[in-house]
Amino acid sequence: MQENQDFIDLRDVVAVLRRQARLIGITVLIVLAVAFVYLTQATPLYTATALVKIDPQETNLLDPTQVGNSNSSIESTRLETEVEILKSSNLAIQTITALDLQSTQEFGPSVSLLDQFKVALGFELPAAPSGTQLLSSSLKRFGDALTVRRRGLTYIVAVQATTADPDLSAQIANTHAATYIQDQIASRSSTSIASRDVLQGQLQSARSRLEQSNSALSDYIETNVIRLAEETGNPELAAIGRQLQNTNEQIADFEQTIALAQNAFDAGDWETLASQVGDSALTALERQRQQLQNRLQSAEAGTSEAFDLAAGLAELETQIAARGEAAFASLETQMLEFQDSRIALQDEAQRAALESELSPATLADIYSLQQEAGIAQRQYDQLLGRIRDLETQAVLQVANSRVVSDALVPTAPSYPNKKLVMALALVLGAGLGVGLAFLKEFYFGGITSASQLKNIVPVPMGGIIPKVNTTDVTEVLSDRVVSDPMSPFAESFRKLRASIDEEIGQTESGRVIMVTSAIPAEGKSTTALALARTYASAGKLTLLIDADLRNPSIHGYLGAEPETGLLEYLMDRTSHPRKDAKSNDLLDGEKEVEQFYVVDPLTNAGVILGRKKSNVPTDAPLQSDVFSGLLNGARQSFDVIIVDTAPLVPVVDTRYVTPHVDAAVMCVRFGEATQSEVRSAYEQLANASRGNVKIVTALSCFEGSSRSYRYDGYYGA
Repeated sequence: MQENQDFIDLRDVVAVLRRQARLIGITVLIVLAVAFVYLTQATPLYTATALVKIDPQETNLLDPTQVGNSNSSIESTRLETEVEILKSSNLAIQTITALDLQSTQEFGPSVSLLDQFKVALGFELPAAPSGTQLLSSSLKRFGDALTVRRRGLTYIVAVQATTADPDLSAQIANTHAATYIQDQIASRSSTSIASRDVLQGQLQSARSRLEQSNSALSDYIETNVIRLAEETGNPELAAIGRQLQNTNEQIADFEQTIALAQNAFDAGDWETLASQVGDSALTALERQRQQLQNRLQSAEAGTSEAFDLAAGLAELETQIAARGEAAFASLETQMLEFQDSRIALQDEAQRAALESELSPATLADIYSLQQEAGIAQRQYDQLLGRIRDLETQAVLQVANSRVVSDALVPTAPSYPNKKLVMALALVLGAGLGVGLAFLKEFYFGGITSASQLKNIVPVPMGGIIPKVNTTDVTEVLSDRVVSDPMSPFAESFRKLRASIDEEIGQTESGRVIMVTSAIPAEGKSTTALALARTYASAGKLTLLIDADLRNPSIHGYLGAEPETGLLEYLMDRTSHPRKDAKSNDLLDGEKEVEQFYVVDPLTNAGVILGRKKSNVPTDAPLQSDVFSGLLNGARQSFDVIIVDTAPLVPVVDTRYVTPHVDAAVMCVRFGEATQSEVRSAYEQLANASRGNVKIVTALSCFEGSSRSYRYDGYYGA
């Protein structure tokens, strides 16, 4: 009868752990040993931390009262942006360069173990890496060593550096934080300067527009001054207009004179320059120069006279150049005076015109020109003021971040954490050990529960036979069926008997029940003897046949020492068949059988014994007509015939017995045979029976708890 387990019993789990304690212990020790080796071989790493406070608000020294947007989501976004900047390759390169990390053993180029192995084997080293590859390698190692993380929801960002050198860890953390702040200042300054440069171009355009708009009104009045004078009848405006025309004509003449004088000055034509500026002294100097030059040409070269003439000529040319420059400057000064006079006349003309009574059309034109000049002036003033602010900001920039805690040189390694590693190894080892224990118990190990056996062998569960703890090594456990009939052990065989009877049903002759197992030492012989005694105690004529010809054991349980056994009987009758053998009755050949046929001393069950282990194959006797006739005769004389057979996996004998039986009990010892062995044994038994044999299982030596055996007080007084 199948035992259903609807829940997990903690005592079953504890029992599994107790049985697999050795495996769990070995697993824990192995994992701890691996962790210990790792700790002894791992390079200790040191972590230094610098704390940087980041202000998400923009600071403007020119306007300290200015407050930016204080939205929490915007501030969080800005903080995360600064964290990503701290992780950027640009800052990493600056820190690597500042500390010359590319030349250190930890961050610089190194020969890999593979390359070292190639060199040891005589292979050539690969080509030296390029500068880009070296920089990428250093950046990768630096990125692995650097950790930037925001502390919770605060404005504090931790910059951590982890290296094998504690001093280097502190240097990297502090340098990277300082580089970040310097880069922030430089970035803000460069942004201000770039903005100023952009506005400079706009300022030039605004200045041009301002000049054009300012001169537009003056040009308008100057061009129309005579018309305006006639329109308004203002004699002052007419006089100013005439003076302005004369001044313009003089300026035009001076511009022509200056142009000619400029050409003469550039060409060194002092005579022409003197005539243009009307300087008699310059003319006299030019004449003296020509005279000296003529005398120099007629003088003998190399003489003192020629030397003196050349020196005098050079000095005179210097005087002429200075005089010519002064004369040209005098022309420019006069030109400026005329221009100033023109400007003054333009201002007077503008004042006089505006004070006169002008026509509406003229007033509209003048007003339009004044408005454009005012707009251009305001734009120019705004751009000029903004440029001055940006120039000041570029000089007065401050960072929105500051270092609130410099990284100190760590005194203890942060990696590996020995206590944590060993604790994790202990937990991992225990977990792995427990997992392996349950895998072995429920998948790769033996059968430990009725449900597990049901999943592997899809036949009814005949019974669960509990393990009997005894200190008497000479005790035969099957005796307890008779000596202690109220024990759970005896009750389990009565349940097994009931399950077999339910499976077989009513039969016209005696029923043959085979007891087997997957491998040796699973308690099949004890089960066979106990089951035979259970049937005998119930009043059934019972015969037990020890058909395990390879290793008979029933005679040992009964304390009998037969001179011959079933194997010898079968082999003798097979080799020398009786010519007059017509009957299949068990008593046929009584003289031969009585030598190994005994009566159980505790019950009235008959027992056919074996004698000793066989040293020859035993499958042939079990296939003989003699054995078949023996079973047929037993059916006629007994109600129940129990046949103890050999294990299924190691030998083939049981396959030839199976076709002759009505039911088969497959004994599975608790935690003994592997699941694959049990499955293989069942497949062999099912194939041999061809569906004609009822198969039940019996879980023997059960060590767990079962609800069927919790009613200890119910059994006996």
